[in-house]
Amino acid sequence: MTEPSCHVRINWEHFRHNVVTLMQKGHDLMPVIKADAYGHGVTRAAKILEECGIAWAAAGTLEEAAAIRDAGFSGNIVSLLCLAPGDDDIRLAREKNLTPLIHNREGLVASKEAMRRQGAVTPLTIAVKVNTGMGRLGFALEDIEKVAAFLADAPELSPIVQVSHLAVADDPAESAYTSRQCDIFYRATDILHRVFPSMRCSLGNTAGLLEGVTHDDDLCRPGIALYGYDPLYGTEHEGHCGSLLPVMEVSAPLISVHPLHKGESVGYGRTYKADSERLVGWVAIGYADGYRRNPAPGTCMSINGTRVPVIGRVAMQMTCVDLTDLPTPPVPGDTVYVLGGPGNGVSAQELAGWWGTIPYEVTCLLGKNRTESGPPVKRVACSAL
Repeated sequence: MTEPSCHVRINWEHFRHNVVTLMQKGHDLMPVIKADAYGHGVTRAAKILEECGIAWAAAGTLEEAAAIRDAGFSGNIVSLLCLAPGDDDIRLAREKNLTPLIHNREGLVASKEAMRRQGAVTPLTIAVKVNTGMGRLGFALEDIEKVAAFLADAPELSPIVQVSHLAVADDPAESAYTSRQCDIFYRATDILHRVFPSMRCSLGNTAGLLEGVTHDDDLCRPGIALYGYDPLYGTEHEGHCGSLLPVMEVSAPLISVHPLHKGESVGYGRTYKADSERLVGWVAIGYADGYRRNPAPGTCMSINGTRVPVIGRVAMQMTCVDLTDLPTPPVPGDTVYVLGGPGNGVSAQELAGWWGTIPYEVTCLLGKNRTESGPPVKRVACSAL
């Protein structure tokens, strides 16, 4: 007997298509495949980037970066989430040829001292983070002269890329703030380039790439668009990505179908009471599987290409849907699509709207229960797509 559970399928040919689409936007790319490639599976993502000739990739932790290297990616791998590196961190970075991001003086000093303790001969490549307005990590513009001087006197460290993050590039109404961030970033670039003229610059995220806010040689870091979703969705610039294809599809079996009589309720808290005779079904997915417990009114799933409303309170491993208006009543065992699927399926943008969040969180939450990665990766040239 097969246990009922949600099923996450990843279409890697769609991922490849999205990579190629973004490659055609006129910039070198550093695709972001941190957090297990936003829940999609970092190993397969790394293999496709390698096949497509991508020369840079961005991870979260050094451990994630090491997994990308072990998957066969041969380019530069920048770890975006680093404390001041310790000896073990530096040893891993050296062994796997990884590039930790350094965002404060403590990180610079710790990296230099660890390299000296380990007697390293080959310099450690590093990324230098500049705070241009996110208020998270990075050196302030007024400290960049000191950073350049420190690195000039530290042959153990080889800065190969300067990095920052755009805060509101996905909001055309905030273009003035984005312009200020760009100004700060490139002023820092001018300082570092006096000492390290071959350093690359990486400022643009997907929205920055599409809006053309960065310099032509910027190493842009697409994220959510790799997985099929437009960061400019809902703005006047929606569609600048071109033809993106969703990569993740989530389904679960229908495990019960029964009538709900007028006045009866379903689920914990009795949050839904029938005002007429209804037909309802229970789907084998819940908040333990990453499906939010209190979705907004209007939340839907789909069966055979037709949407059905989610009703009542989501339970740990079950969710109730209203089947009344379907032309043909489904039966237990039928497939219900939570994300994607044939016909009028639900997109991650829609689900994010109902959950009061963003598509990034949707795929990360649902991807944690990934059980299948779709068809094998085809060994074809990316230019052929």
